[in-house]
Amino acid sequence: PAGVYRDGMEFNHPLLARTAGTHSGELPKRWGLLDIAPQNVVVSALKPSADGTAVLRVYEATGQPTAAKLRLSATVEAAEEANLMEDSGHKLAVADNGLQFDLRAFEIKTIKLRLGAHAALSR
Repeated sequence: PAGVYRDGMEFNHPLLARTAGTHSGELPKRWGLLDIAPQNVVVSALKPSADGTAVLRVYEATGQPTAAKLRLSATVEAAEEANLMEDSGHKLAVADNGLQFDLRAFEIKTIKLRLGAHAALSR
């Protein structure tokens, strides 16, 4: 696939980097909060919810049904599907701070994540 959807998203939402001075901390030199595969699965939102969970919204961008794999660098205590109004749906199995789910062609999926105390998203 040409990846035009990614090129457009990167053009409209450029990465903004800030330089920070050296300071102590526990993070490695390379780190990411979330890893999602395959490439046709796009994260469109990660935000706090009114009920204290984190809401992740993803979509399939190429018109191909796919099995998505998601892994977070945070403790995921529970996960469940939700509708676009963020009403809870059926629970998803969590293993090793990750989960797998199917996406139909062009489907948007909302997932509510209950994260460990140290990973809570601030409002």
